[in-house]
Amino acid sequence: MRSFIVNLNVIGLLAVCLFACNHHSSNLLLYQVDSLLNVKPDSALTVLRSISVLDEMTEADRAYYALLMAEAMDKNELPLLPCDSLLDFALDYYGDDDKEMAVALLYKGRLLAQMDDKKAAIEMNLKALDVLQDYPEDTLYRSLIYSVLGLWYGDCGLYDKALEVLNRSLYYSYNAGDTAVVYNNIGYVYTMRGKQDSALAYQRKAVEYAENGGDTSMMIASWHNLSIRYRQFRETDSAVVYARKVLQSLSDKYPQSGLYFLNMGDLYIDLGQYDSAGYYLDKSLFLSEPQAMPYWSLAVVKAQLGNYKSAYHYLDTFVMIRDSLDAGEELSEVQHLVYKHQTELGIREEQRKSRMTIGLIVFVAVVIFFVMILVYQYRINRKNRQEVLYQQSLEYTNDKLRTMQWRIEENEAVIALLRDKENKNLDEISKRERLITQLEKEKIELQAWQFQQTPIYRKVMALANQDKTDKKHRMVFSTVETDKLKKVILGIYSTYVSSLQAKCSGLTEDDLFFLCMEQTGLSSLTVALCLGFSDTQAINQRRSRIKRKLSEV
Repeated sequence: MRSFIVNLNVIGLLAVCLFACNHHSSNLLLYQVDSLLNVKPDSALTVLRSISVLDEMTEADRAYYALLMAEAMDKNELPLLPCDSLLDFALDYYGDDDKEMAVALLYKGRLLAQMDDKKAAIEMNLKALDVLQDYPEDTLYRSLIYSVLGLWYGDCGLYDKALEVLNRSLYYSYNAGDTAVVYNNIGYVYTMRGKQDSALAYQRKAVEYAENGGDTSMMIASWHNLSIRYRQFRETDSAVVYARKVLQSLSDKYPQSGLYFLNMGDLYIDLGQYDSAGYYLDKSLFLSEPQAMPYWSLAVVKAQLGNYKSAYHYLDTFVMIRDSLDAGEELSEVQHLVYKHQTELGIREEQRKSRMTIGLIVFVAVVIFFVMILVYQYRINRKNRQEVLYQQSLEYTNDKLRTMQWRIEENEAVIALLRDKENKNLDEISKRERLITQLEKEKIELQAWQFQQTPIYRKVMALANQDKTDKKHRMVFSTVETDKLKKVILGIYSTYVSSLQAKCSGLTEDDLFFLCMEQTGLSSLTVALCLGFSDTQAINQRRSRIKRKLSEV
């Protein structure tokens, strides 16, 4: 450990001597951090964060610190937003003929891309390439720029240009890991173009170079990307092979491990193995920060297994997380302004004292305005998403009900045929009658669940839960509310209505409505309150009349 520190000091001293006469930083600690970046980027970031005397630094040291901090954040896969003001300072300090200007432009472009401003990000990196024309010996930064430009061009739909710059990036790649990254990006672009063979070929090349390089993290990333590509092109079995390779190579606290378990869970959904899918999706939730997609996939699994209550719970959680993520994205612009404003106050406090009060008032007003907009938009989006999810679950439930009704009718027809035969198969008849009974029970439960998801069900429950001791003060449905309830109930129990009409054509719409209400499992008093009566006398009379009608058939 001591020899490692001595070597760092020697490197730092050599760097100071090299750059002392070229208007560059002469800070020994910063050069030691630079030496750490490629070996231990997490340690380098810790050292940089411990430096709290930026105001006392020279401009050269501060600009160099900005580049090191941006590179450390990027190597640790952290957002570059906190480096915004630092990078702006570096861009102001370095000249167009300084190599450091190209580095500042590179990371400023990546920051803008993280803020979804791909056009500005591309412009920054093209300027960086112009600066690097005076430094033909550089390969590292050219490789980084061309690789990321290829992705951004692909995202913008410029696929030919994307492939051109990615192939140029291959020329500057200096190890197997860098080559694997470029081939991953080329495979991604071909995927966006819908060219399956080319996409898979380059993704397999990425795996080959990653395995030759021996970097475990790069191999895991390349296997995962290849699994994703196979799944996108519906080659599920091949996708599962590489997904398993990923999971077998993970350590206990490997970053993004939740994402890899999510991929395996989704693959088992595609294969129809829902128990296995549930196992991996549960692990995905346990191993990762709150994300929306595992809840969506779990909702699909639970629905396929017939657990509709759990499915609805996961769908509701999915909507809540998506809403919170959307709100977070919309707030990123405000957070950016806050951070930049506070940083500039710290650096130029003496020059801006006279405008501090006005700036603070404007800032608070902007935040309040944006928060009000976000709260309003959040409520609207949540309501719309819940409505869409309800319609989807309703459509799925209706399909399930139709299937059950078809199976009931099919079994009834088979029973009728068996009874007509001379040698009646009593065991088969009994077996099918039990199946019909079970299907009828499941059908009633599913229809009851469907009724419970409707807005008017909450009003029905309010009637059921009221204090019923005083008959005169019992709340009942108005005619309008009863008509709304009738429309909902007759729609949900349409198959039951059809069977009743087939048995007895003399049943009125109100009779059918009453019989359907009794299928919901509500108490007689609650049914009476829904029909506008304060006690059960009227519905008892109606029940008797309906029984007479049915007995006459």
